[in-house]
Amino acid sequence: MRLAARARRWRAVAVTTGAIAASLAGVLVYERALRPNETAGGQFIAVVNRDAQQPALIVRVDTRAGTVSVRSVATEQPADKSLELWYVAGGAAPKSLGLVPEGAGSAQQRLPVPRLATDAVFAVTVEPKGGSPTGGPTGPIVYSGKLIAE
Repeated sequence: MRLAARARRWRAVAVTTGAIAASLAGVLVYERALRPNETAGGQFIAVVNRDAQQPALIVRVDTRAGTVSVRSVATEQPADKSLELWYVAGGAAPKSLGLVPEGAGSAQQRLPVPRLATDAVFAVTVEPKGGSPTGGPTGPIVYSGKLIAE
């Protein structure tokens, strides 16, 4: 009798443990399915240009360090205006990465999101001097580029 009771108890423990493991696996799969367009950590680059011509900006993203480096290569700065760089992904509101350096300058910013989306695009708009007054793009897009793994 004692042996049968022990066997039932161990069987119940095994079934319960298996159910817990299956539940945890299901949660992990479900969580990943909710965020299918996020990249893993690492280094990424976007060549930002107009009509697939000469690059205007090189944008490098290091997700581990949480930084975005912007190097101006051949941007045309309009008189009395600023160029502003935006991170656009997944239908969310664009997030400003700051003003584009004038001339052949470079700048480093903090990454505005905890994870990058695989469909991320960087876009540059013409804004009033000093940047967008609204926190969102107000002028036309003059350059854009898609994020790719480096």
